[in-house]
Amino acid sequence: MSRKLEDVQKDVEEMVILTEKAERPYVKNILQKELLKLQSELSAMKAKACASEKAATNTQSRCVTVELSTYAWDQSNKYMKIYIDLKNIQQLSKENIKCDFQETSLDLTVSNLDNKNYHFKVKKLAGSIIPSDSSFKIKTDSLVLMLMKKNQITWDHVSEVSLDKKKEKIKKPTLDDDKDPSEGIMDILKNIYDEGDDEMKRTISKAWYKSRNKVSEL
Repeated sequence: MSRKLEDVQKDVEEMVILTEKAERPYVKNILQKELLKLQSELSAMKAKACASEKAATNTQSRCVTVELSTYAWDQSNKYMKIYIDLKNIQQLSKENIKCDFQETSLDLTVSNLDNKNYHFKVKKLAGSIIPSDSSFKIKTDSLVLMLMKKNQITWDHVSEVSLDKKKEKIKKPTLDDDKDPSEGIMDILKNIYDEGDDEMKRTISKAWYKSRNKVSEL
């Protein structure tokens, strides 16, 4: 079983004390030889540790950082949950995953996952959280961020930016005064069709189909 560097360091320190205290020349000579062996072993271990640290640093510096923007989310009364797909994340040491939870933001860093670093940040959450009670869970090929809500209310989205975009998307269309009224109505219908769900699209398509048939009959 290989010894730890810290143990060898302590052995060297104790051997120095024993060598200094030894009075008999024969005993002192034996202790000095053992001390030299320990010092050589310690030097070799330090050199190896230094090389390993340098190699790890070089590997880290070669890693490409990927900015994450795709995620899924779910919520309960207590938690807002963010799901991020990261292949082989379960094989990574937990020390390589850091998430800075703040009351209205979060900053996630995943280091050296298959020679890549990953970064995910939400500058402005859609609600307030309790940082000390927030955490992350490592799943198979995914990471779950568990955000403890400060108030047990339903969030409309994860971030205020996404919420603002959603509001812009559903903004009501208006008629253009310079356009023909029929054209304006068609634009509104087209907008509703583009933004609507499958049921809405079927309803509008059916109405257009009936309208065309009536025109053909005339």
